[in-house]
Amino acid sequence: MRIRYWTGLGTLMLSLGLTACSDGTTDETFPPTDYSYLPQIHLNVASIDVQDEAPAAPDSLSAKAPIAPDQALKNMAGQRLVASGTSGKADFIIKQAYLNRAGDNAVEGAMDVQLNVADANNQHTGFVHARITRKLDAGDRDPTSRKELYTLTNQMMQDMNVELEFQIRKKLLSWMTDAAGTPIVNGGVEQQTLGVPGAKPVTAPTLSTPDTAPPTSAKTVTPVVAAPSAPDAIFPTGAETDTTTTPATVQRSPQPGTLQLPSTGSSATH
Repeated sequence: MRIRYWTGLGTLMLSLGLTACSDGTTDETFPPTDYSYLPQIHLNVASIDVQDEAPAAPDSLSAKAPIAPDQALKNMAGQRLVASGTSGKADFIIKQAYLNRAGDNAVEGAMDVQLNVADANNQHTGFVHARITRKLDAGDRDPTSRKELYTLTNQMMQDMNVELEFQIRKKLLSWMTDAAGTPIVNGGVEQQTLGVPGAKPVTAPTLSTPDTAPPTSAKTVTPVVAAPSAPDAIFPTGAETDTTTTPATVQRSPQPGTLQLPSTGSSATH
């Protein structure tokens, strides 16, 4: 009897050990999800409430995963969504988050969330909806192991981070702010206070015109040169004559008919 008892106990322990090894849970740890490396999404509200309304599925593998899909969504909302306003509120609602087996060697999952925003008087409201699905083929590995479920959850969260931010920037851009609470427009360009209509913008000093004359005026104005007090030796009249039409030697030549040839008699007396 005693031998049979120990034999049965040994068989039970061996089967439990093999099951743990095949499940990949022996001495295996999984780091918590962290999304602090991603840019934060600042909203013009005073508070953000996270609500988990995902229904429980009887065949879901979420409870077996090292980090359940709904818990990963809560971590993401807490790290990425920031209330930077002074009034109003936002509700981050988890509508669906599960992991299920899909065939012999695959698992699949889905995440569905909604973000509602409203001002203090509930007069201005808005919302976005983001949903993703993902399937993981484990090959010859156990698809329901904790390692495979952890891998699938991380892949789903990568998709959800991209989809949720895209939907917020597309439909709730007017509710976004920077870290200081300044509203953001045009996909990331901050608003600037403009001056009085018609006034010169203070940010563009190069547009102002100096009081001095424009530099192009020097090309059109001919400088005036003072005339000398004494007559010029070459041009006594003070102006240069056109040498091509009236040479200067013409003025110094004797008038025509002034010179005469000497007579024959006078040449004989000398």
